[in-house]
Amino acid sequence: HHSTDGLVARACQCLFCRPRGTSYISDAGGRLEVRVRDLRYLYAHVFGTGTADFMHCGRCNHLVYVSTEIDGRLYGLVVQESLDVDIDPGRSRAMDFGGESLEQRVARRAETWIPDISVTEGAGSW
Repeated sequence: HHSTDGLVARACQCLFCRPRGTSYISDAGGRLEVRVRDLRYLYAHVFGTGTADFMHCGRCNHLVYVSTEIDGRLYGLVVQESLDVDIDPGRSRAMDFGGESLEQRVARRAETWIPDISVTEGAGSW
């Protein structure tokens, strides 16, 4: 179990995330392990710059995490609503990355996103 002290939920302000009220959590020193009952039901949407995969459950269409590959390594964010943790609302921030260049976006992700993601099939919640 990972402590939530110091984690900040970031509410993206893009046209996809803002209407859905989606918030993301990242931990540059963390690890994300996604367990899926059946990988056939995990699918990706690609938006905007085409630089990230928005991973959804094919059964309920719930967005679970976002991933991107940088220099052969998989980085990601987890959707706050898919976790069973409470983040202090005082540590939540609205973010707008619309003005970033592609190079700035990739550099920011490499610095701030979760640098170690694994996805496995087996006992999972979805």
